Parts: sequence; structure tokens; C-alpha cells
Amino acid sequence: MASDVFYRNRLGGILLAAGLVSEKEVEEALESQHRTGQRLGDVLVQEGLVQDEDIVEARSLQLDIPHVHIAPDQVDPEVARLVPEAIARQYQLVPVSAKEDCLVIAMFDPLDVEAIDLVQRVTRRNVKPVVASERAIAALIDATWGGGQSAELAEVLEEAMDSVTDLEVAEPSDDEDGDLAEARRMSEQAPIVRTVNHFIRDAVNQGASDIHVEPRHNGCQVRFRVDGALRDVKLLPKPIQSAIISRLKIMGDLDIAEKRLPQDGRIAIRVARRTVDIRLSTLPTHHGERVVMRLLDRSVNALKLEQLGFSEQGLAAIRELIRKPYGIILVTGPTGSGKTTTLYSCLSEVRNPEINIITVEDPIEYELEGASQSAVNVKAGLTFAAQLRAILRQDPDVILVGEIRDQETADIAFRASMTGHLVFSTLHCNDAAGAFPRLTDMGVEPFLIASSLSAVVAQRLVRTICPACRELYEPGPDESALLAANGIDTDGLRLARGRGCKTCAGTGYKGRTLVSEVLPVSREIRRMAVQKESADVIRARAVSEGMSTMRQDAFRKVLEGVTTLDEVCRKVLVTEE
Repeated sequence: MASDVFYRNRLGGILLAAGLVSEKEVEEALESQHRTGQRLGDVLVQEGLVQDEDIVEARSLQLDIPHVHIAPDQVDPEVARLVPEAIARQYQLVPVSAKEDCLVIAMFDPLDVEAIDLVQRVTRRNVKPVVASERAIAALIDATWGGGQSAELAEVLEEAMDSVTDLEVAEPSDDEDGDLAEARRMSEQAPIVRTVNHFIRDAVNQGASDIHVEPRHNGCQVRFRVDGALRDVKLLPKPIQSAIISRLKIMGDLDIAEKRLPQDGRIAIRVARRTVDIRLSTLPTHHGERVVMRLLDRSVNALKLEQLGFSEQGLAAIRELIRKPYGIILVTGPTGSGKTTTLYSCLSEVRNPEINIITVEDPIEYELEGASQSAVNVKAGLTFAAQLRAILRQDPDVILVGEIRDQETADIAFRASMTGHLVFSTLHCNDAAGAFPRLTDMGVEPFLIASSLSAVVAQRLVRTICPACRELYEPGPDESALLAANGIDTDGLRLARGRGCKTCAGTGYKGRTLVSEVLPVSREIRRMAVQKESADVIRARAVSEGMSTMRQDAFRKVLEGVTTLDEVCRKVLVTEE
């Protein structure tokens, strides 16, 4: 008889009862799900145990909602177009049939009440949702409106070109106020507003972390950073460049008259049910002002620790350390390596009604229920150090400091951990052992480091292989040599990679996971810290005490088929050269 764990996860229980998978296969898939953060159905499809349509039928039983198998040639395009393309793409839904006042909508998430309500308002018809696979829905949308560039965007750009004067070739004017008024007028034209809204919405829906708007000699290139890699999205026509930049600056409450100096601003938007904060930065360049926007989805909940990708050994070490009532835990890595996500996952694990959690961040990236969160405001004189001093007068038990940037903040944080507080923070350095000399260089006294530091976690984010186009292959000579050099037997070994498909925009990757190392500070390492030993000596000691290095964790994920050797070389091995 199957264990209760499968029936608590009803999808696994349904597939098991249908005889499509075995108990062992579901158990292994659940372990993979916890390791990678993927959905159980995606894991089972990726492993070749079930087909997409098996998952659709199981979800239909799970939700008690009919399912439908759709193909582009089976749906009337006129019916599919009853819903605007923007809504279809945003909510991943498409009409498949229409009868009088009833519209049958294929959805992967037929419980999305907001999407159903929106379709009913737009079409003025009753909606009957049915379950379909994400891949089938995406294929039908692309067949209806075309893949790649949205037809809607092409139409908007054509309108924008008709409505905007080409400022790039205009003669200089002595009437600066008049020029600014004209720039503001053009930036508020409906086609320009729609163009900006369109690529911001697309970025959010694609899970982008950043939007780049880059003026070039032949146009204005829009690029999204998805899963840590930049991809070209659209080259906007040169004549609308100034209006696009002005629109973004107005949204960020920036000075549109100032084009010679960098500026920073913020925008808050709503996309569907999601609240997204945007940090906006401008930079003057030869071809015009460049804008980069960092997207922070405030509606995303912090992941659980087991979903981040830590090894079993690392996860056990972190959980033991965060149970201590005092000490400081540092997470290190470059910008964009998921440090804040890791810290919030730790806070989610330790929070309970009996403790007082206070954070100071720049900016607040997640909303954590049960915690008091505050943001720095440098212009008002509210720095990390000033805010941290105030927090210590608020009777905290657990403190999160977004980043240790200077000696003053470091000293306060370390002394707070000595006085009975559990402190979490981040630091920029390449590996766990490198945190010790980095802190010393910042001016933190060695005795403070030795007496307060509980652990250092170093991490990188690597892209995970797309489950929709995953395939196995035999490693080539160069790959085999690299694996052998790291003590891995390559006889009969097969690795995984993604071929590239529409699901992953041809990259072969979908999503990211951690590679990491966790360095608990032992008695011997404390002694080394006091003596200012080098990072190499501390690292060697930590390894001798059982620490699994980031390199070892990376190769482990390659062998498990989570990521590729190319990705490990790009994100992990290159930092060790």
C-alpha cells in the first residue's frame, strides 16, 4: 500500500493509482522537487515517466474540472481571438470553443478567478474553464497571434511612429522649456504609454529580474535578464527613443530635463494580481540615456529552505545554525546570486509569535508576515548603521541587515550578535573562507569576528535545464577531461542538456538553483580568525572538517542532471581562476 505522503500530494497519488508511476518513482520525484523547486508534474515529465497529457488528466481529476487536448489546427483562430492577445499571454489561457453566450477557455490554472472574471468582462460571455497543458496553450497562442514579437506590440509601435516627432534629427532649440514641454507631451501619448506598459508587462510575465533599455545608433534595444542571462527582446525605432526614455523617467519621478547626470528612481506597478516594485537607473551614453530597471515582485513569497537547492549536508548545517539564539550568519556572493532569498528563507523558518524579527534593507525585496521591515533612506540620513542602532532599541530577537557595506555597520551588527541577538546579513566576496579577510579589511576586529560569526554561506545561481526539451548525451573529450580532473569517473556517463524550445525561448534552460558551500565556524577556525590566517588556510581547515565546497556541489548537480557543465564553468569555475 502506498504511503500517506503520496496522497497528501494528490497529483502523485492520482498518478500512482492510475498505474502510471511507481511509489519509488514518485518518492524520487518528490525529492527532486524539493531540491530544484520545480513542480512535481514537471519533474515526472522531465524524467520521462509520464507525458504532459497524463499530468493534464491527473490535474483534471484533482480539481474536478474537465480537461481538453488541444492542437492549433483543431481550434478556430476567430474563436481564439475572442480574447485579446495580451490577456491570453499574460494569463496563459485561450478560448477553444464558443456557444451563444458561453466561452470555453483552456487554462493550466482553471482556479484563477481573477483571469476568469477579466475574460467575462472583456468578452461579455460566461466562461467555462477547462484544463490543458501549458505547452499546448503556449503553442496555440503562438499559432493564433504568431511567436516571437507580439502582433499587438507591432501595432502599438506603428501607432507610436505615427504620433511621435523624430527628436534625434531635430535642430537644437533655444526654447528649453518648450522642448521639455514637447518631450513630456510626446511621452504621454497613448501609443508610447502602451509600448512601455507592454514591455514591462512582458518582462514580469517572463520572470525577468531586469529590463535594459539601451540606445544604439540604429534604434533603442530592449533586453530582459531572465534566469541570470540577458536576451534581446525588441529593437525599438530610433524616432521614439526620446519619448520612451522620457516616459520611463516620468514614471520614476525623475527630472526629464537632466540628461547629463545619472539619476535613480522607483516605480510601483500592478500586473494582474502582482505588485511589482521597479528600481530605475539612468546613465548618459553616446547615443542617449540608458535605462536599467530592476524588478522586485513583492507578491512572491520567500521560498522554503529545501526549495533553494542546498545539499543535504548544507541544509542540515544551516538548520542547526539558525536554531541558535545568537550569533551572526553571513551569506556571500556576487550581485544577483540569491543572497536575500536565502536569508528570507532562513527567517521564514525561524519566525514564530514568540520572537521579534526586524529587518533593514535597501530596498525591501519580500514581504514577510510577522516581521517588521524597514528600508534605508540615504537622502534622509537613514543609513544601514543609523537604522541598525534604532533597531537595537526595539527589543529584537532576530535582525536582518540587508548588506554589510562599511565598518560602522559591521561593528554594530557583530556587537549585536554578541549581546544575544541572531543576526543575518550579506557580504560581497567570492567564497565562504574569503569572508574572514574581507571583514578584517573592512576594519572589523579579529576578536569580534571570532566571537560572533556562526557561519558563512557562499553561493551562486546556475540555470536549470528546461524540463520540456531535456535530453541525455555522452560528454565530449573536453568535458570528459574536465570531469576526470575533478575525480569523476566518465565510463558510461551520460549528462543532461536542453535542446532549446519555445518554453525556454531556445536557451535550453528554465529556472535557477543554488550551488553553495556552508562553512560553520568551529573552535579551530575561530582561532585562525584571531590570528588573521589567510582564506586558503581557513578553507583547507573547513574542508578537513567536512565542508563540501561550491565546486563539489556544482559537479554534483551536473551529475544529477539539474544543470549543465557549461553553466557550471560559466558561473562557478570561472570565479576560481
